[in-house]
Amino acid sequence: MADFTRRIEAAIPIVMPALGGLAGVIWVNMNKSEFINPVLGIGGGIVGGWIAGRILLKLMQRRR
Repeated sequence: MADFTRRIEAAIPIVMPALGGLAGVIWVNMNKSEFINPVLGIGGGIVGGWIAGRILLKLMQRRR
């Protein structure tokens, strides 16, 4: 079980920003008229995913 948890902890910093970027792409494509520059929406999703990943890692490390 500890090995699985460590694998999850290793994947979170990569997976969460990617999912955030994907969410940004989906948001920009659904709301095309709201964004002057779609890179801001995608970049915001990446940063949001990175922050969420850091929070998840802190919570996982705190539970040990």
